[in-house]
Amino acid sequence: MSEHITNREFLAVMQEAFDRGQQIRFTPSGTSMLPMLDGENDTVTFAPPPKRLKKYDVAFYHRANGQLVLHRVVGFSDDGGYIFCGDNQYNYEYGITDENILALMVAFTHKGKKHTTGDVSYRFYIHRMMLKKRLRKLAVKVYRKIFKRK
Repeated sequence: MSEHITNREFLAVMQEAFDRGQQIRFTPSGTSMLPMLDGENDTVTFAPPPKRLKKYDVAFYHRANGQLVLHRVVGFSDDGGYIFCGDNQYNYEYGITDENILALMVAFTHKGKKHTTGDVSYRFYIHRMMLKKRLRKLAVKVYRKIFKRK
């Protein structure tokens, strides 16, 4: 049975768990992290965020408008902020700082199988996904150059 609670309630429960040294697990919604996470059946496990995220970490953060988001760090901006993108997205999001980060994903279940962010299969997935994004970006550039509208 799943229970729907408000974002404010969820954040309070999450912070309470972190204060007790515990992790928290929940089912995210949306499709931005497909194919890794199905927003209806899969779960993620969060731990308190480190002082600084690393490239390819998946973090739970809030945008300036208050929206809660679960995306992957794909780079760092010159001002020290993070560049995020969902696995199922191609537009990068800038302007996220350490103050926006609420939690770090340390494990997840996908199709009933539990994975940790240290698993070799997970690391392979990340590199495959990032290669796919780079190849798509290159293909779009080439396409636009060849079929550029005048």
